[in-house]
Amino acid sequence: MATALLRRFYAPEYLVKDSMKCGEIPGTKEIYANALHVAGPSVIEFFLISLIMMADTVMVSGVGPEAIAAVGITTQPRFIVQSLVLAMNVGVTAVTARRYGEKDHAGAVYCLKQTMVICACISVLTSTAAIVYSRGILLFSGAQPDMIDAAQAYFIVIMAGLPLNSLSLTVSAALRGIGQTRAPMIINMTANIVNVCCNYLLIEGRLGFPRLEVRGAAIATAIGWGVGLALCAFALLRRSQYFFVLGKAGWIPRGHNVRAVYKVASGAFIEQICMRIGFLIYSKMISNLGTLVFATHQIAINILSLSFSIGEGLSLAAASLVGQNMGAKRPDLSTIYGKALQRMSLIYSVALMLVFQFFGRGLMMIFSDIPQVLDTGKDLLVIAGILVLFQASQMIFMGALRGAGDTMFTAIISMISVTIIRPVVALILIYPLGLGVVGAWLAFLMDQLIRLSATYVRFSSGKWVNIRL
Repeated sequence: MATALLRRFYAPEYLVKDSMKCGEIPGTKEIYANALHVAGPSVIEFFLISLIMMADTVMVSGVGPEAIAAVGITTQPRFIVQSLVLAMNVGVTAVTARRYGEKDHAGAVYCLKQTMVICACISVLTSTAAIVYSRGILLFSGAQPDMIDAAQAYFIVIMAGLPLNSLSLTVSAALRGIGQTRAPMIINMTANIVNVCCNYLLIEGRLGFPRLEVRGAAIATAIGWGVGLALCAFALLRRSQYFFVLGKAGWIPRGHNVRAVYKVASGAFIEQICMRIGFLIYSKMISNLGTLVFATHQIAINILSLSFSIGEGLSLAAASLVGQNMGAKRPDLSTIYGKALQRMSLIYSVALMLVFQFFGRGLMMIFSDIPQVLDTGKDLLVIAGILVLFQASQMIFMGALRGAGDTMFTAIISMISVTIIRPVVALILIYPLGLGVVGAWLAFLMDQLIRLSATYVRFSSGKWVNIRL
């Protein structure tokens, strides 16, 4: 009986309604092997990058909690500046996946070329504006007097290097769209290893290099981005590669491919803006509780990124597989792959929940030995242990819907949950109820539960299978 129930939970033939089946359904082994083949490199990539980012934070923490807070306060402004490029990249993944499934090679290549031109122009303009108004942006974001100078020094360098990162992300988005997840893994891992090595030299000044503290961390990040872009260029200039971009044709942004990218990106942009505004308000509330509290929050977020990174890898795989099978006129397989990846996510979610629940204080001790940080951080990771059970599944359903081009729905859900519900609940729990940063994390937990419920219902309804790109 138990075995039969378990099989109904994960076996492909039970993951899609009989009325939706368009042909023969592959066996369990084939479905999960294909999902793992696409998802595996992305999961490894994002998980290892998350570990490297944690090492990055540990290095910065040697300067003091003010340095951690200064770097952390720049996160949401940076993503707001980059939001349009990130939205375009959602479109790139969806459209290249769809063209790949349709066996339209030229369409996929032209899509990448044209989006690279658009993203390069957008990134240069937005990062320049952010540099000019950097101090005002950071003060508005909640930077405190004891962190503003360091935060501005970090932010200016990061903005100067942002166009390098934006182009790398666009290339990686296209490669993931066609299921080539191994190349982005190698590119981004190499870039992040370079980042950590440069951090070692520049933050505290080793082997004859100057001590640049948080500015050194920013320079190291920009150097890593430059290496990543160089590797992307190498991948695009090899004739043996699917995305060989040499040649004059296809660079001018026009035609049905770029219109399809805009169609997906418009919803994705609204989603990005809504999310980033919500995250910014939320971050500002926590920063107003004080530099030490914000540093504690930032450390806990870094640890939680272990969960987010794996979910992001599976989410990108869902977008790729859903888009490819939509292009191949097999929406039933799109549904199966989305649900199969969600089932896979439950394994790591439970494992991380146990780690966060029982080893939270030990994880916090990697970053700080301040008693207040350890005690509060331990409580935050108890909440994180529950949160990861919802986070992974909602990320995969979000990724699957984006891969199908249903970005207007994901935008609406993000606006309701992240921009409105999370900040309002956080405000109530932090101040009138006096729960402080713990209250903010309880609001975070509620946000994840709402997004999971909404995306599960939407994905299960099958309304997204009728979207044309």
